[in-house]
Amino acid sequence: MPIETRIDTETGLRTHVLIGTVPLEELKDALGEVYARPDFRPEADTLCDLRQADLGQFSHAVVKDIVDYVAKHRGAPPGARTAVVVGRDLGFGLARMYEQMLVASADVRVMVFWDTEEAMAWLEGEPPE
Repeated sequence: MPIETRIDTETGLRTHVLIGTVPLEELKDALGEVYARPDFRPEADTLCDLRQADLGQFSHAVVKDIVDYVAKHRGAPPGARTAVVVGRDLGFGLARMYEQMLVASADVRVMVFWDTEEAMAWLEGEPPE
């Protein structure tokens, strides 16, 4: 499966790793499964690792569809945080688009990073450099 999700039993941190090509419907189905899990905690932070994903099929419309789905179904309380880690310029641009759209539609905090350690430090409360 091109989407792997782990939930930390202590903190509730969700880590999504996308690998290869991930069709929109498959991504939404995977997120829906996570939101329905008994160990899902909407207030917990999220780390999305896009470094191995092929994001070539992601257009503005696809990103908007993902944002709408997340905003509608995640149920995150105000201030919930999501760190997105990318490995290429295309991923950075798409993740920034996602960040701007999600922040505009839900009271959440999203940051895009090139480095997983920096992303985790931000999720743990350290300000980004």
